[in-house]
Amino acid sequence: MHGEEGLSTTHEMYLKVLYRQQMENEVGRVRDLAKGLGVTPGTVCAVLKKLEHAGLVLHDHYGTVKLTPAGIRMAECVVRRFDIIRGLLIEVFGLDTGAAEVDACTMEHAVSPATINRMESMLQLVRTGEIVVQPLHQVGPSVSTCSDCEVTGTCQAVAGVERSRSQGKRS
Repeated sequence: MHGEEGLSTTHEMYLKVLYRQQMENEVGRVRDLAKGLGVTPGTVCAVLKKLEHAGLVLHDHYGTVKLTPAGIRMAECVVRRFDIIRGLLIEVFGLDTGAAEVDACTMEHAVSPATINRMESMLQLVRTGEIVVQPLHQVGPSVSTCSDCEVTGTCQAVAGVERSRSQGKRS
């Protein structure tokens, strides 16, 4: 979480996607960032200006983008948080890969360094066999109030409020 340094979730996502592109191609391209992030090239350019001003990327006029050493450090931090959370969700909580990746992508921006370090320690203990866990998908369905939410993939409390609003508009 780099909120103290003024990085938003969006900025972190750009750094992460650019980092992965650089690992494959040595540089990123505006069009590839746009495709990977699901935004327009114009949006990418606007965000890159902010990242360049912060000293995290170098963006040339031909569309190539490269992380600075500071940008690489930030991106590696985001990737590390994602990988730890994803591993914990899969190996300890028993989530399928797709759900774990979606959740990890959301959570990576909100977890404190202290929490991520503890998650990493727990994951390491599980991986070395010092702690043995039975992934929750092997334990059985949840009986909590959120079991309906888990089945549908949507918070049923929020869905109920939205249904009430839409029915109120029809009256």
